[in-house]
Amino acid sequence: MAQALVAGGTGTAGRQVVKEFLARGHSVRVLTRHGGAPGSEIAHFHGDLVTGDGLDEALDGVDVVVDTTDGKTKGTRAVLEKGAENLLATADGAGVGRAVLLSIVNVDQAEFAYYQAKRTQERVYESAAMETAIVRATQFHDFIPMIAKPASRAGLIPAFSKTSFQTIDTRDVATALVDAALATDAPKGTTTIGGPEVRTARDLTTAWKKATGTHGFVVNVPLPGALGQFLRNGSNLVPDNRFGTITFDRWLAESIH
Repeated sequence: MAQALVAGGTGTAGRQVVKEFLARGHSVRVLTRHGGAPGSEIAHFHGDLVTGDGLDEALDGVDVVVDTTDGKTKGTRAVLEKGAENLLATADGAGVGRAVLLSIVNVDQAEFAYYQAKRTQERVYESAAMETAIVRATQFHDFIPMIAKPASRAGLIPAFSKTSFQTIDTRDVATALVDAALATDAPKGTTTIGGPEVRTARDLTTAWKKATGTHGFVVNVPLPGALGQFLRNGSNLVPDNRFGTITFDRWLAESIH
């Protein structure tokens, strides 16, 4: 039985990684800046990746680390580089066997700031003294409602034009991350995974509208800038690396009912 630590274990992907470790019979800890929920049966360790405070205690006795931390805003972006440096240095000193990072498909092909920051985080893992692995995934299923829901209140539901997605369920992502963390012969490197289907943004948005009973018109919206170009080029897709089995429609049905 392994002792695992999930950094970012209270987040969208991190919660599923915790569940996956437990389902396989392993012990798991959650590293969080805000402490655990009252009454939680899972050990929550308070720690700050940017300052390094609390990491020694959290990593004591840990066998594997899975890093699902995120920093989409400029104010939180330090967690990606400095946080990774502190986490890996402390983990190496504590004798942790392996650390696995969750990243994004083709993050090295993008020019916009968030993806560049994620690529910097990957480089920290690639150059680490200890054994590491990186799992790059496509956008999660909840990416579509995250875009559509706020604007739907005005009666217009945006769908990025000339864009397709290969969304993946976070449970499938968790499976891949825990596989990488526990594999006895896992090479140091990058694994790329995508969801089971490639569908247009309009198709996915329309499916969300129908499933949720949301009123409004689905409208094609051009996405400008480097991110728009990245998506229109299909750089967010990996049709040859379908790993997920839980479709967007199944996720919708389970999320709503």
